[in-house]
Amino acid sequence: MLTLYTTPLSANGRKVLAVSHHLGLAPAVRLINVYQGEGRTPAYLAIHPLGKVPTLVDGDLTLWESNAILVYLAEAYGDFRLWSRDPKRRADLSRWLFWESAHWQPALHPVLADYVRQQLRVPPVPPAPVEVQWGNKQFQGLARLLEAHLSGRRYLGGDDITLADFAVAAMMMYGRGAGFPFALFPHLGAWYERIEGTEAWRATAAGPWR
Repeated sequence: MLTLYTTPLSANGRKVLAVSHHLGLAPAVRLINVYQGEGRTPAYLAIHPLGKVPTLVDGDLTLWESNAILVYLAEAYGDFRLWSRDPKRRADLSRWLFWESAHWQPALHPVLADYVRQQLRVPPVPPAPVEVQWGNKQFQGLARLLEAHLSGRRYLGGDDITLADFAVAAMMMYGRGAGFPFALFPHLGAWYERIEGTEAWRATAAGPWR
């Protein structure tokens, strides 16, 4: 039986819920609100030593790192939907999974951290209003890269939505309320609207990210 420890309040936590929904999977969900310290309990640290979400438990397999979980779900339970059996196609999509974790998420974290903490009331709560620094040089460079790549493409891998789209879109869930500069990146904005329009994304919205 699949058990997923997660919270939809987290970008990494939500992406695995959205992919599970899209693939028609129904794991047992154990909500772990890491923003209220639930990730630091001895019971959860025994499952994930870093106290983060998500974590997937499937029999004797305990798996963390959200993008690794996405790949496992698609291969083990999704008949490779949102993924591919072709090694070149998988390599192309994997590139975006690695890019998301190595570049995109680390760039967005300092830009959005105070805003997210304020919205989720994580102490010490930043005073309102929070000024989100969308002019951050690292973010701007990566957003321009996405904008150029998505010109003429519906999704990161072409015409069809894949794991790569859910992975890269995850941090964008904070962007609506935080004033993401969509006018500067129209192709990126249109792509994210397509993600938002999926049933999987709508079904996993929670808290201030609805």
